[in-house]
This record gives sequence, C-alpha cells and structure tokens, in this order.
Amino acid sequence: MIPRTSGDLDDLVAEARRQRGEVEEVFHALSDEGALWRPDETRWSAAGHVAHLVIINTAYLTPMESTIATALASGGSRGEGPYRHPRIASWFATSMEPPPKRRMKTFRSMVPDPGASRADVVADFGRLQGRLEEVIERSRGLDLGRVRFRSPFLALLRFSLGSGFEMLLAHNRRHIWLVRELLDTPDFPAS
Repeated sequence: MIPRTSGDLDDLVAEARRQRGEVEEVFHALSDEGALWRPDETRWSAAGHVAHLVIINTAYLTPMESTIATALASGGSRGEGPYRHPRIASWFATSMEPPPKRRMKTFRSMVPDPGASRADVVADFGRLQGRLEEVIERSRGLDLGRVRFRSPFLALLRFSLGSGFEMLLAHNRRHIWLVRELLDTPDFPAS
C-alpha cells in the first residue's frame, strides 16, 4: 500500500508501471471471448473493467496536467512533503482500495462499451499509465497537498494532486482485483 501522505513519487510511478504490467499479463492469457465474457447483463467483462479505467483515467489526467502546468508557470506551491490532503479526498482514495467493501454506482458517462476490444483497451490502458507516469514526474517539486484540481465528474469536488494520484492508482487496483475475481468465476470460459 502506498503511504497516504509521503508524496513518494518514485513509489507512485513504480505502482503505475506495475499495474500496466499486471493488466498486460492478465490479458495476454485471455482469448477475445474470455475478455468479453460477462456473468450476466448487469456486470462488466474483463475488457469492460479496463475500458472503464480508460474513461476515468483520461478524464482525470487532463485537469491534472493543466493544474501542474499552471502551478509550474506561476512558480508557487512548492514543497517536498510530507503533504496534507483534504480529508474527503483521502477517504475517497481509501474507499477505492480492493477488495471492494461495497458496490459503487457508476455515472452513465463512466460506463464502458460492453463490446470494447481486448487489444484496444489494453493498449489504451498502457498508454494512459505511461501518461500518468509522466504527469507524476512533472509534479516533482510541487506541494502535492496544496496544488488542487477539480473533479472532472463532480465540479464541487477538489482534490490535491497527491490524493488524485493515489485515487487513480487505488481505483486501478480495485478494477484489476475485480477482473481477477471475474476470471475465478466458475462459469468463466476456458481460454
């Protein structure tokens, strides 16, 4: 588990890389049929879980990049950590950790295409993890607790950069865990 206030960017980058490798490993062993298999119409396939991560990560990385660029250009909000994060943001990041304690309602804009291609979602996820690594690296020297960005889904919420990084990585871990749980379903088709 990544420390909640350490701001250790090397650990965050290493976790993003680890997640990319885990998704590639899981999907390498899956057939197209297995990647798209759903236990029922209300649940997502393995490809659907990763397509959901692509939607979320794309939406969050854009405001994070903009916020970092603004903070670097202004020369303010510098810091070395440890950082203090808003309680709601820290709670939200913690609530994402696997195993899921409860199901969360997904906004319609976050629901993946049920027919998302295995190859496309793995490539998109890998590209976004690389982008996340770059965003984390660009934030070096900023106060990750004071520099804040707005949630792309709920404008009333503002997250610190550090809690945003932790939230994305925890959310990724949650859905990777759910993919592995899906693969252990008794009816899952053999690859």
